[in-house]
Amino acid sequence: MSKKPYSLLLIEDDRIDQIAFRKAVEVKKLDFEYDIVGSAEEAKAMSGKKDYDVIITDYLLGDGTAFDVLQYFRDTPIIITTGAGNEEIAVKAMQQGIKDYLIKDMENNYLKMLPITIKNAIARHENEKQLRLLSQAIMSIGDSVYITDEENKVIFTNKAFTDTYGYALEEILGQPVSILCACSSNCFDDVPELEDNMGRNETIHLKKDGSKFPVLASLSSVKDENGSFIGNVWVVRDITEIKEAQSKLQMYATTDMLTGVLNRRAGLLVLEKQLQMCKRNNLKLTTCYIDINGLKYVNDMYGHQEGDEFILIITNILKETIREADSLCRLGGDEFLLVFPECGVVDASIIWNRIQQSLEEYNQKQIKRYDVSISGGFSEYEPSKNISVEELISIADSEMYKNKKIHYQKAES
Repeated sequence: MSKKPYSLLLIEDDRIDQIAFRKAVEVKKLDFEYDIVGSAEEAKAMSGKKDYDVIITDYLLGDGTAFDVLQYFRDTPIIITTGAGNEEIAVKAMQQGIKDYLIKDMENNYLKMLPITIKNAIARHENEKQLRLLSQAIMSIGDSVYITDEENKVIFTNKAFTDTYGYALEEILGQPVSILCACSSNCFDDVPELEDNMGRNETIHLKKDGSKFPVLASLSSVKDENGSFIGNVWVVRDITEIKEAQSKLQMYATTDMLTGVLNRRAGLLVLEKQLQMCKRNNLKLTTCYIDINGLKYVNDMYGHQEGDEFILIITNILKETIREADSLCRLGGDEFLLVFPECGVVDASIIWNRIQQSLEEYNQKQIKRYDVSISGGFSEYEPSKNISVEELISIADSEMYKNKKIHYQKAES
């Protein structure tokens, strides 16, 4: 595929210089498609008719200057030509957006530099265009982006960074990146070692107000053309909402929604772990299988909303009475399981008596039109006996039904 010739516009009010340009293109067989105009006004008219790869304009025109031309061709690289001694003007022009300049001479030798000057001006314009696009993209993305130099000081941030961390640009530039780290060690040194499968590190950062928040951070090293390190580009995502969602999912997976205690699955896992620990350390463990007395009656007589309140009353009394090390889970419906680690049945019975006393005190207040009571049965793990979780629960369940039968017999007598 042949390379497309450069399309250029020459703005030159000197006829001799126009002829010299045409001759240089013809003699050197330059692959240019060009138009020539003699004034800023004519150039303005051409700006609406055709797109050019590059504009070459004399600095001083009969009806204006190269700065006027710049207004008409903002998105096109412009090269100015000027006479010797006007280098200051050329530098000023480049500061305003002109891409390059050529100094005219009497022999028109400056035209020999035309091909390479055009090539460089177009390349510089494209690089600047790409840089603007990159900068706009970085500034518009939702993740925080910041760049640090060889001394780990911040030299650039995007808008998302200032919005997330609370720093104004002038407050963070030049600051050591370590002020963003909430870890005891420098979390920025640990990033390559603690990566997820996408090359990101989960850690804790600090906002300007001192508040901590979880992030996923990744970095890319920046090197010069010689391969020497010159800085790091950091991309950081605030994962506060993700973590909160994960916590909720974890809670839903392990918690009984009505009572807030462990659900059946989580409670059995806790019992399994506690039993394994007691086996390893030659310790006792006691379980208590609990059933709420009269829940069906309350549901039938007063409705399920009252039944739920009945369950919550029992739950709160159990939670307030057991030890911190003990576990309570709702197996389902009116059934609960208490786990007493490092505790024999004698000591567990003492706690059970305190629970019964709390229930009696509650009933004495006559808050409800029914008695709030529970039946329970114990099973004890002894290191000398090899017993499973299922066997422990089964024994406690059987004991509970014995006690429940006694409870109803007393109620009927």
